[in-house]
Amino acid sequence: MSFIRSFCCAALLVSSPIIFATTSSAQENKITVADVNGEAIYLEEVMRLAEKLPAEYRQRPLESYFGGLVDDVIDSRLAAVAGAESGLSENPDVSRLMEVAAMRVLAEAWIAEQVNEAITEDALTATYKLFIADNGSREEVKARHILVPEEATARAIIEKLTGGADFAEIAKTDSTGPSGPNGGDLGYFARGAMVPTFEAAAFELEPGSFTPEPVQTQFGWHIIKVEDKRVATPPSFEEMVPQLRQNLLNQTLGQILEKLRASAQINRRSFEDIRTEAQAAQAQ
Repeated sequence: MSFIRSFCCAALLVSSPIIFATTSSAQENKITVADVNGEAIYLEEVMRLAEKLPAEYRQRPLESYFGGLVDDVIDSRLAAVAGAESGLSENPDVSRLMEVAAMRVLAEAWIAEQVNEAITEDALTATYKLFIADNGSREEVKARHILVPEEATARAIIEKLTGGADFAEIAKTDSTGPSGPNGGDLGYFARGAMVPTFEAAAFELEPGSFTPEPVQTQFGWHIIKVEDKRVATPPSFEEMVPQLRQNLLNQTLGQILEKLRASAQINRRSFEDIRTEAQAAQAQ
């Protein structure tokens, strides 16, 4: 599991305190889901496994696959005991993999603890206030567009518009885009909703104006007209908590890892050198 994946797990853990607990009090209050030969299996272990499932599984109700996860943990526990009894844990290769797995668990636990400490109610509130103050991120435009396959056609349409032709009527007759029958109406949209070139041109326009030059995207050539601009009413704090929490998590994790790397001496070999050595080892 990469640190990117560890981060995704941490995101889930932060939002569900019952899943991830590292304090001694939490250890004293573990919830048992089963036991194998007298050894308890705790909810924490099952939920760690749940975090590694593909997204399509996690979108389903937990109760629909919880039993299968418990069975998986039981089977793994039995197989691990059998492996230990066979002496396999003394195998150098297996022992090394066990050490790596232990380091991953420790790393994820420490990162999740640091992130949990950073994402406080005060931090969420401060982030929300910054979002409210940033009108630019909430600016929206109401626009129409005409889409044609050739630049020359687009330029000819701009000439007609400059001469006073009705934008919506030309969109109905000439635009090849799906909004054409509706006069090219795209409604209101915010930054990030359109492809970058189209977005940049639209947000530069003043209400009532259209692009003096055709705008090219992968879909063809556009003439864009902006009819209105507004700053959207922000969502409430409660509505934005999940997004704010994720943003803080991203920032905090980045800062944690950056600080760790800055204080460490790291030497990385090139991929080519590693591949050459691996190929040589296979050839022996």
